[in-house]
Amino acid sequence: MTGPLPRADYVSRSRGRLTSAYTLVTPDNRVEDALPFLHDVVVRPLVTPRLRPAAFGEYLLELAANGATSRPLAPEREHFAWCLDGRVAVGETVLEAGGWTYLPPGRGLELRAVDGPARALWVTRRYDAVEALEPPDPLTGHIDDTAWLPDTMDGGSYALLLPTETDQRYDMGMNLMRFEPGAYFPMVELHHHEHGLWMLEGQGLYHLDGDTHEVTAEDFVYMAPYCPQHYAALGWSRTTYLLYKDVNRDGFGAAGHGVRG
Repeated sequence: MTGPLPRADYVSRSRGRLTSAYTLVTPDNRVEDALPFLHDVVVRPLVTPRLRPAAFGEYLLELAANGATSRPLAPEREHFAWCLDGRVAVGETVLEAGGWTYLPPGRGLELRAVDGPARALWVTRRYDAVEALEPPDPLTGHIDDTAWLPDTMDGGSYALLLPTETDQRYDMGMNLMRFEPGAYFPMVELHHHEHGLWMLEGQGLYHLDGDTHEVTAEDFVYMAPYCPQHYAALGWSRTTYLLYKDVNRDGFGAAGHGVRG
């Protein structure tokens, strides 16, 4: 660790939390790492299968101007990439900030920074194959082209980046959730899906397994299966977060049996 000394109260001010039901990782908690075949890229793991029962990995990638992969990463897994800042090429597709791409298993993730430094989120997991279902198709898009749907709450909307409701080949969903100030879930959800949540903008209160935490832009939350959860948006600006969830499977496949990828 280098740089100026932290404030004297950095321990008491930390919002980072780890429980058996959820994890909250704030910018102050993130630690640098590196991975093979990712050159000039700072990797900050947010959740991996080492944090049981998580069955996926989500990473913040900070690419220098020449940051890139030197070979496809994990072709046996499926991948989702979201460009946070700058421009990132995933294969031949160049993503601007707010752009995303999904890669089915068999391809591997290849990415590089374009015209300067960039940041991206990388979500990866082992595909939970089902007999008689082929792997899903690759997809790409941008937040500005997203079709928003009204949610059950006043002032709330959501978007399905992957067509999980109409195509059950997809075993993972990547959704955008949006809340106007004051909007909140009309119930405390408790379900068998796990979540990885990245706050893109805004702030609010997240109720997680009986605890309540302030969350804001750049925070990450992992929610284990059956973690009670509720969100209420606060402040003067809207909340938008990017949400991973496992979908269209009964829990007895790769995720349910502890297969880690």
